[in-house]
Amino acid sequence: MNKKKINFSFELLRLLLSLWVVNHHCYKEFYKYKKALFHVPTFMIMSFYFYCNTLKAKDVIKIKQRFQRILIPYIIWPILIIILNNILFKLPKFHLYNKKLLLNDLVIQLIFGQKYHNIFYYQFNLIFLTILFTIISFLLNKSLVFILQISLIIAYISQYSYWNIYTFKKYSVIIKYSLGNILELLPFAVIGVILCHFNITRKLKKFKGLAIFYIGIILFLILKFEIFARIRGFYYPGVFLNIGGINIFILFSLFSIKNKIIIFLLKIITKFTGGIYYIHVTCFYLLQNKILFIKDKTFKGVIFIYITCYITCFLGNKISYKTKYKYLFN
Repeated sequence: MNKKKINFSFELLRLLLSLWVVNHHCYKEFYKYKKALFHVPTFMIMSFYFYCNTLKAKDVIKIKQRFQRILIPYIIWPILIIILNNILFKLPKFHLYNKKLLLNDLVIQLIFGQKYHNIFYYQFNLIFLTILFTIISFLLNKSLVFILQISLIIAYISQYSYWNIYTFKKYSVIIKYSLGNILELLPFAVIGVILCHFNITRKLKKFKGLAIFYIGIILFLILKFEIFARIRGFYYPGVFLNIGGINIFILFSLFSIKNKIIIFLLKIITKFTGGIYYIHVTCFYLLQNKILFIKDKTFKGVIFIYITCYITCFLGNKISYKTKYKYLFN
């Protein structure tokens, strides 16, 4: 069986987006760049771009693999974190959450993707949307793309009418920032499917120079000027972030890295982006009271955390190699 051909431009994009995420949570100067929170939209677009063909083919084996890949970290990391927290709770300068976590905390975390490991709100939404899209694919496969397009329109109507925020704002932070984000993240997932279904990135390669020029213009305009009305929401409301995510994704899709040295380096440094996302906040909490430049949220701290998480994932991957637990680190 031939190995799946890897597009190293997308691997480079994963690396940059992963660094973007760590900066978001661990770098105090990141607020200067909050106008362009394109990392999560681009990740979601990419995730469903690569899931599209599996959906259309209703490939049960690959669907099962996807659920294993996203559910195993979602369930096991919160369990490991709660155990670690309660072991270190009484040790000075190594505690995570300044309190002993209970079984009830774990249950809430697993239901909503938030309680103590709050970054898993994204994983919660990824799982929910994967289930939703998969059900639609099996029930109405021929109408999949049309139904998803309608859902995208409904999602934006709910955002711009503020129906979404009015519906969920009355609930606790845990509920509103998990359930409330479903209709904000859904459009990115739909765009990923549309880009793949219509082979848009492949078609644009025929006009690479022109496409890059217009992508540059679009990104400049939406960042420099208020072309799209900013609306209230939870994390990622409005068309603006989708336009940015689409253009970043397409930009990287236009390139093909063929240099053997660069490919060799990318094979090394682009590994474990998933694992780094899963544990970088926990790493920050563990080290912030021991290392000053991490506590001060400096860029040096960001690099240190990224490397520490990479090494942790490298070792974890070696230990769990050829088992499903490798998904904790990959």
